[in-house]
Formats: sequence, structure tokens, C-alpha cells
Amino acid sequence: MTPIAEKKRQQLLRFIEQVLAPEDAVKGVVAIGSMASGYMHPDSDIDAVVFLDPYDLFIAPAEFKWNPVEDTYHSIFDDVPHSIPIDLARIDLKKWADPEFVWPEGNRAELSEGWLAYDPSGEIETLISQKTIFNDDIRQQRLDNALIWLDQHLAWVDPLEIWRIYGPVIAFDRLNAAYSYLVQALFAYNRKWQIWRNREMQGLLRLPWLPPDFEQKVLMAANGSSLDETGYCSRFAALKELFQDLLSELTESGEYSTMPVDQAFIRQNQEIGRAWNMAEWNRFHKLRKLSP
Repeated sequence: MTPIAEKKRQQLLRFIEQVLAPEDAVKGVVAIGSMASGYMHPDSDIDAVVFLDPYDLFIAPAEFKWNPVEDTYHSIFDDVPHSIPIDLARIDLKKWADPEFVWPEGNRAELSEGWLAYDPSGEIETLISQKTIFNDDIRQQRLDNALIWLDQHLAWVDPLEIWRIYGPVIAFDRLNAAYSYLVQALFAYNRKWQIWRNREMQGLLRLPWLPPDFEQKVLMAANGSSLDETGYCSRFAALKELFQDLLSELTESGEYSTMPVDQAFIRQNQEIGRAWNMAEWNRFHKLRKLSP
């Protein structure tokens, strides 16, 4: 944790003690973003989620500068000496605790990795644990889905075939799709929810398992070297190498067979009328014709 992050955590704790904790409606506060990760800059504001019940928007503003000495609130565009910039996501606890309400994935990612700054009853920690669990079924489904589509986009013997058929705009967009599925697979393999797109790379680089030399390889996989055929081929090759690294990890760990894409496809497409059950489909198709 950087010294500035520690300083800003203390500022948040002061705001909680002075402003939020005295309010019965405030049930919990979770720091998110750079404050949670501990890598803050001097100009970073304090990002936090406040769980409210009842949902009272007049306890504290959403985005503001707070003067702790005078306990006053100001616009972020005001020049206020010695003020603390704070950005609060004020959440209706009753709504978010409803079993039928599914938390958006970006929020799941933030809150599962957040710093629980205030939780007097312990209910917020329990709620976050329940709502952000990344179970085996979710992991399997996301991995299978990603492997199938990565194979669709990267299994070409000649990568320029797509370029010749559809042209550069569509060809590069197919690589964009492949990159998205690669990201999905890496988050799923590590049992992590995907953070908002603008913070995705930061989340990726912090994952417990990544392919070897990932930071070097992903720079090419995500961007390419140019917009011509050479750039397209270099990006295709970088994506395919990362895909192969992932497949090797999945097979060597024993999670997938030596034919992981086939395994994933069959598991995700169990309905009748596929190549592996066509004989059975034909048998029932003939019986259907004989039925009155």
C-alpha cells in the first residue's frame, strides 16, 4: 500500500466517524477502486459504496469536496482549501439485499475486492460474500463459452483467410472478439468477476494466474503493431499464443481433457441433433413420422 493510500484511508475513516456512523441509516461502507487496491495517487479521490436503509440521499452527497473542520460540502469544481474529494455510490440496501436482485458484474467485482471500512453489525460482509460468490457452475460455463469462441476465431491455419474474405475492418473486429473471450476466460479461471472495461487491464494484471510473460504478450494481443496485414498477423499470433498457454494450463491441471475445445462444446450443447447424437436423432425422427 502506498503512503498516500494509507493517508486517504484515514481520511475516509474520519468521514465515517464524523458524518456516516452517527446515522442509523448507514449500515456499511466499502472502499473500492484504487483505495481498495492500495495504489492511490495524490490527486485520487476517495471512492466508496455506502449501504443505506432507509435510502436517504441527504446524509451525504454523491460527488463532493468535504471540509472536515467546518463539516461543509462543496461542488467538485469549487476551490476549497484543505478539503477532501469523495465519490460515494449510495446504495439502497433493501433493494440490493433482495434475493431476486442480481448485482451488476462490475459492482460484484468492485465489492468482492473492496476494503470494508465500516460494518458495525457484520451484515454487509455477509451480504457481499453471498452476492459475489463465483461458484463452479459459473466458472465452468464461462470457461467453456470462451474456449469455444476462441477456437472459432483463432483456429485458422492461414490467419489471412478472414482478411481476404471480409477485409481489414471485420478481420480486426474478429480479433477484438477473440481478445474479449480471452479476458473472459482468464477472469473465470481465476474465479474473479470482470471489473468495468476501463479498469479491466488493471484487474487482469492482478490475477493470481496468468500465462507466462503475459504483460509483454498482451500488449501485442490487445493492440497489434499496425493496421496492415503485418499488424493483423502479429496480433493474431499473439492471441493464439496466449490461447495455447491457457489450454496448456487447463489440460495440465486436469480440469479439461486433451481435447478441451471439443469437451467444452459438447458440454455446452447437449440438445439432440448434434454430430455426436445424430443416430439417436434419426431414430426418433423416423418414429415421429410413423406416429399417427
